[in-house]
This record gives sequence, C-alpha cells and structure tokens, in this order.
Amino acid sequence: MRLSRKVFAFAGAVALAAGGYAAAQSAAVGVAAVVVKDVKISSPQVPKAKPVVVKQRIALGDLIQTGKGSQLQLLLLDRSSFSIGANASLRIDRFVYDPARGRNSGATVSKGAFRFMSGQPNKGNRGSISSPVATIGIRGTIIDGVVGDGALDIVKGESKELKNTKADKQTATLIVLRGPGRKTEPGAEIGAASVTSGGVTVELTDPMQAAYVPRAGAAPILFRLSIAGLGRLQDQIFPQQAKGGSGFSKALIGGALGILPGVIDGSRRGDPSRPQSPSDQPNGQSGGP
Repeated sequence: MRLSRKVFAFAGAVALAAGGYAAAQSAAVGVAAVVVKDVKISSPQVPKAKPVVVKQRIALGDLIQTGKGSQLQLLLLDRSSFSIGANASLRIDRFVYDPARGRNSGATVSKGAFRFMSGQPNKGNRGSISSPVATIGIRGTIIDGVVGDGALDIVKGESKELKNTKADKQTATLIVLRGPGRKTEPGAEIGAASVTSGGVTVELTDPMQAAYVPRAGAAPILFRLSIAGLGRLQDQIFPQQAKGGSGFSKALIGGALGILPGVIDGSRRGDPSRPQSPSDQPNGQSGGP
C-alpha cells in the first residue's frame, strides 16, 4: 500500500514536469468530502463545469467553483484539507506525497474564503497557496484566508491604517494564522506561514497574526486580527454555519474524514464509498471553526 501511494503521487508530478498534463489529470489527489449546494468542477479536458458530488475524486488541475451560499471540503491524500466558502475558486496545481518524506503541494485560490489544514505531522511537509497578489507558504499549520472584496469587508473593521489603504476589491488578500504557532502546547508540532508580495515576505508565527495585501505589488501589512474580524472571516468560510445550519458541522466532525482511507488505499479496498472499520479511520482534525 505504501509503495502504491508513492508511485501514484510521483506519477502525477512527473507527468506535469514533462508536459503530460492529460496524464496527470487521471491521478486523483483527494476527494470531495462535504458538498453544500452549488459546487462545480471543470478541467482543461472537460471545460464545461459539472456539479460536484460527495466522494468525487479530485485531480490535479481541476478547477472547483462554489456558488452563492455554497461550501466544499476537499480532503487530500495526506489528510490535509481545504474548506472553501461561497463564490470561491480553487485549483490544486501540485501534489507530491511520500508518507516517509512528507508532502509538497501547491494550490491557487483566485477568489473567495478558505481554510487550509495540514495533514499528518511530518517535518517534510511543505505547501503553498497562490492568490492573484500573494504567495502563502505553509509549514504544518492551519490558515484562514480570503481573496477579493471579502478581504475588504473584514479589514474595514480593523485599524485605521488598514481601512484607509488603497486596495483592489478583486484581488486583495487576507491571510490569518490559526495555529499551532510557536506558543503551542509543549510536544505539539509548531507551524508557521509566510506571505510574500511586492518583493517582501512577512512571517506569521502566532495564532491570530494576519497579513493583508491590498493590491498587486504592495508589501504585506502585518497586524493582529480582532475577534470580531475573525468572526466575519469564519462567516465567509462557513456560510451555512453563519446561517445557523448544523448539517455542515456534523458532516465535517462526524463523517467526512471517514471517506479518505478508501481513496488513499483504493487499490486494496476497492470502492472508496465502502464503509471502513474503526481502525481504518484517520486521526484528523475537524474543519469547523
């Protein structure tokens, strides 16, 4: 099983490097664990967007878009996860996973709110997320972010300096470190994030530290997000919970992570929708606030 995972991930990376994009498309990198309302998927091979269904496998290069009031949780092969809110756009560009050496992944979020949670602890885990104006480096942690006018909505309730900054409502990017950071409990893995824009990089090392990039070419502005600002961000990532819907929370906490073992080890167990035994369930983190 371990060998099959190495070959599977490595094959996708080699195909991309060699220009074999179509071949890489067949290599699934994760699964849609929770789908709420209008979520669609397209690819260069199938440009017409189609609805995403629960347990659908997601491949390199697939473009995922959510509609009004919609949400998605995507679980990757290393048990890291993306949650995206309404009117968001996400694409997984790079994913190489070796259980012994860790994961190297890359994604693009061109609009909307999202949460990324690292998977199983591994010192080799590295990841990056690109927005239209910034590059976010991730090292074993949890980050929340938003691209577009949602970032402006949050920032306008923060300091005067942030509120009065000239910004592009289409591309402005806000990134918040949720943890664990350098003040985490002893024995826990310490993570961090970096935000690069305009030739400047800032480091986020403590929970609630945030970086705001108001427009292309601007340097990131480092600040500490208020509790009220965090609440507004959470409402964008999880709009159904903001409306008082409990179904999404229950799915995230109770059953979503149980989907993943069948995808990781599909060659041995067959159908990823087949129920797994308790011993097969991953010890992951829930994706709720």
